[in-house]
Formats: sequence, C-alpha cells, structure tokens
Amino acid sequence: MKSVTDELKKILEGKDETAIAEGVKNFFQSHGESLPLPGEDTAFDRAMWMASEYIELSPQDEKILSRVTLKLLGEAADPVASAALKLRDLIGAGRDAAVGTWQDMLGAMAWQQMVPAGALRGVGSRMVSLGTFQQDLSGANIQVNLGWMVDQDQFRILLNAKDQKGAAIPDVELRVKEQDRGVVFSKKTNQDGTVVAPTIKVGPGSYQIEILVGDKVAQTPYFVL
Repeated sequence: MKSVTDELKKILEGKDETAIAEGVKNFFQSHGESLPLPGEDTAFDRAMWMASEYIELSPQDEKILSRVTLKLLGEAADPVASAALKLRDLIGAGRDAAVGTWQDMLGAMAWQQMVPAGALRGVGSRMVSLGTFQQDLSGANIQVNLGWMVDQDQFRILLNAKDQKGAAIPDVELRVKEQDRGVVFSKKTNQDGTVVAPTIKVGPGSYQIEILVGDKVAQTPYFVL
C-alpha cells in the first residue's frame, strides 16, 4: 500500500487543481480494488472528495446514494435504526425502496442475494420473505432463507451449511439477537447441515442473525419489528 500511497501523495502535491482532479480520477480508476475504507485514511478521503466533483455517477449509484442519504438524515438520532430495515416498510407503499435498501445492506455485509426479498404470501398467516442469501465463511457456504410472519410476530429461518465440496457441515450455530436483550434464539445445524426454525416468537425490537463457524461470525444487517 505504501507505493500506492506515495503515488497519491505525488498527485496531490501538484499545483494545478484541474490536473490534480484528473490525476485523482485516474488513480481511483486504476486502484479501485485496493483502496482503504472511508475513514481509514484522511488523504484518501480528501482525494475521493476532490475526484467526486469531476466523476459522473451512474444512475444506479445515484439511486443508492439518494436512498442511503435520506435514510441517514431521517434517522440519525438512532444509530440502530439508521442501519436497520423496518420490516413494515415491506408491506407498505415504500415496498420497492425497502427491498432495494435491504439488498444494498446485505451486499455491504458480504452477503449475496440468491432469491430477492419482498414476496408476500398468505397461508393461514401472512408471511413476507426477506429472500435467500449466502456467504462463504471460513470454508463454509452458508445459505439463509428468512421470512417474517406478519400476523404472529414470528420469524421463519432455514439455514444450510456446506463445505466447498458440497458436503453438509454440522454444528454451525444460528443465533437470533435482539439489540437490547441479546440472543433470543440459538440452534446448531444437524448432520444434514441444516437448521429449520419455522416459528421463532419475537416482539418489538431490532434483530440480527448471526452464524458462527468455528471462531468466525457472519452477521446480517439489523431489521426492526
């Protein structure tokens, strides 16, 4: 990273603002996969800000930026809510925006969406699906299907854990945590590498799923009931 840092420093030491901005833009395009995260290096943050004045965002970038900005401005007083999906948004007029927000949040936490969220079905009780998503964790492929039983305040979770050869992995722990109360549900995969939890009773609160593989932990974003 030192050579990359030196390259950026040299660009920023230029005298012409337009030339600096162009150099910064080219720098980020060349090194986009190996840069620090926002807040880790003030020089990179300053350079990114300068470059943003000269780089046109794609329509998809604009949508994500607008959605995240509005969410942060509207809920800045509550750090949990500012990074949490309100489940009831999935059955309201803002359903599409809520689904998009959830998928963006999953992607930011290294989850890959396999089946989209937002499907609503009614068989005895209305259930809203938060989709099926997967992540590779410490050599294990973890797939999670999450549903919310609207009328009964229950979660429905199916988890499948397999190794790189497709063999089942037992003893992978699934936890459901509530922000204030801690773990409210815990179960490990069986010999088939699965956890079936069709009726996890919950109440008002901010929830998150954790999956533990050895000493490694994968977490979902928070979702608010």
